[in-house]
Amino acid sequence: MAEATAMIQRRILSGHMKKGVTITDPGRVYIELDVKISRDTIIHPESYLMGTTSIGKNSVIGPGVSITNSKIGNNVEIRMSSLEEARVDDNCVVGPYSHLRSETHLKKGAKVGNFCEVKKAIVGEGSKINHLSYIVAATIGKNCNIGTGTIKLNSHRTRTLLK
Repeated sequence: MAEATAMIQRRILSGHMKKGVTITDPGRVYIELDVKISRDTIIHPESYLMGTTSIGKNSVIGPGVSITNSKIGNNVEIRMSSLEEARVDDNCVVGPYSHLRSETHLKKGAKVGNFCEVKKAIVGEGSKINHLSYIVAATIGKNCNIGTGTIKLNSHRTRTLLK
């Protein structure tokens, strides 16, 4: 079983590399069959790309990244982080050590920094959640800066954090 998995992985990785994706250490990357990666993207070691994930061009993924069923735009950088059912638009930065959970949407140029967790939230264009924050069920407007240690949990009254 391990030999068959290794053979399939070599084929998948080779296919991406032939299409212009750089995989810096193919022996330390796992990519599932349905993952789509555009040319000129770099995948670093210990990256796991699974499900129906798609990654745009000129992005840098890893090291130490797990992405499942997510849509990643162009010119995105994701380091040492985990994404599940998230959407990350162009020119965003994620990590290190962040977790984007289901229904998270980072709009163009947004940043989620060190040790943050975001779920069911929209982070507006150019906005930043720099570090040590937990954001759930919120909408953050354009060009906002969320301070260190911010906690925003589910609220039945409003989903808007800042505009």
